[in-house]
Amino acid sequence: MARGWTRVTGWAAVLSSVFAAGHGTAVALLPSGQAAGTAERVLPGAVAVLCALGWLAAAALDRRRAPLRKDTGAGRPSWLLAGLIGIGMVLASVAALAQANGPDQADGRQLRRIAQAGGVERQLPIVAVRSESEELGRVNRRRVLRTTVDLQVPYAAGPRTVTTQVETNGRPHAGDLVTARFAPTAPELGVRAEREMTVDGLGLIWILGLGAVCLVFTPIVTIDSRARIHAWRRYRPDVHLPSLALLALGAAAAAYVGLALPSPWLGWPLAGLAAATPWLCLTLAGRASSEERERPAAG
Repeated sequence: MARGWTRVTGWAAVLSSVFAAGHGTAVALLPSGQAAGTAERVLPGAVAVLCALGWLAAAALDRRRAPLRKDTGAGRPSWLLAGLIGIGMVLASVAALAQANGPDQADGRQLRRIAQAGGVERQLPIVAVRSESEELGRVNRRRVLRTTVDLQVPYAAGPRTVTTQVETNGRPHAGDLVTARFAPTAPELGVRAEREMTVDGLGLIWILGLGAVCLVFTPIVTIDSRARIHAWRRYRPDVHLPSLALLALGAAAAAYVGLALPSPWLGWPLAGLAAATPWLCLTLAGRASSEERERPAAG
């Protein structure tokens, strides 16, 4: 019976983890993900953690109840399990990195609140220019200027004039159109004009490109190593406890980046840590398996 619960909780842990990684990737990449609330962001990961703890408890109990039972490695290694683990690793890394790629701190929090309030993106006319333009740099050899302007915003309760900063290619003038996001029913959230000085798009291209390559080759590698992965089903405290601790650390780092939207100086290192933890766990488990195979030969 204990073996049955170990198998059930193990599959639940794998499937819930893959779902959580896929859900995190969708939230980070899809425009609709901006509107996701805290519960929607956290719940899939929390379920995966609970399933992993359930497997840990069942496996530890099985190990205590059958200390003399020898694991002969019976059972055919599952290519499905190995493939899911490979896919989940890639999706978890992509989700962690994609969360750090985008508006952060005050800008990110404002955009998220606007999206959660039913925000829309519109071309808004400049009513008046309120300040001199400050040069921020060049994009595609064109100067990008930051200027304080008044925008006419068509809120649900009636049009309002909102003062905000915009980034434009060249000096803006009254009557020019600016792309901006706002919530029609929540004027208190303000307006967020599109930014010109950003590398979010370039970073996303690198993340998606690397993720696509890994999504093709990683499952192939894990399926090819399915015999070794099959052996990991037998609970070993020296392997599984450090691995689960690493995964928990990565999940906590990813959750903090996704919820708090810290500065890039903190967000990117934490996202890198979260993206690396699945691969570190794979390395740790693989090294332990190699040492276990070499031990009889050494004896």
